[in-house]
Amino acid sequence: MSSSPSPAPDLTVRPGVVSRAISGFGTSIGVGAAIGAAAWVSDQLSWPYSLLIPANAIGVWLGVAFLLGASARTIPTGVLRGLVGLLSAVAAYYLLNAALGHGFRVIGASHAATVWGAVALLAGPIMGGAGSVWRYGSGWPRAVGVGILAAALIGEGLVFGGPRLIHVDQLGTDPGAILFAVEIVLGLAVPWLLLRRGERLRGYVATIILTVIAVVAIGPVTALVRELADRF
Repeated sequence: MSSSPSPAPDLTVRPGVVSRAISGFGTSIGVGAAIGAAAWVSDQLSWPYSLLIPANAIGVWLGVAFLLGASARTIPTGVLRGLVGLLSAVAAYYLLNAALGHGFRVIGASHAATVWGAVALLAGPIMGGAGSVWRYGSGWPRAVGVGILAAALIGEGLVFGGPRLIHVDQLGTDPGAILFAVEIVLGLAVPWLLLRRGERLRGYVATIILTVIAVVAIGPVTALVRELADRF
């Protein structure tokens, strides 16, 4: 048995790891802030011109968190990137409201930011994790990760666009309904585009189940959060 002491573990952090972390989370902050700023600009435009910047759609924010998670090198960092991205989006949106808004938008900015920030604390990790699981996972976890994104898009389109889409004769004068229709089509295409041939059936099964949940929940949850955010 050797009497020489065991070498001490190397606890140093390589510069490359630090630079990648800073770059990754810096990107999450930048992308999130850009979405929040775009949503604020959209709010300043009158309808239907606000539809030219559809940054206020739930699916857009969740899709950004998914992409940020997919850009990470590991699943845990994907979860964190989704969280940082959505928190940055909320912060940018309400900082602009506080600085450049008028009336109730200024008065209630901090309270609304707290409420929507709490939503981001939940949605950001879920969507960031879904994106990173899509990139690094396999089997059912990968299918469910894609299904979460697809269901968010389809669910929003059906809940908020469904009552308008049934009036086919009015679609020519209702560009908002067309936007929701595009969201539904995109959601239906997501499993086909993001999954391999042998995974697509699982992806659509997951999408159907999660869409049912989204359709039931998205309306009441959104209404509740908006009510809480508007109390100041």
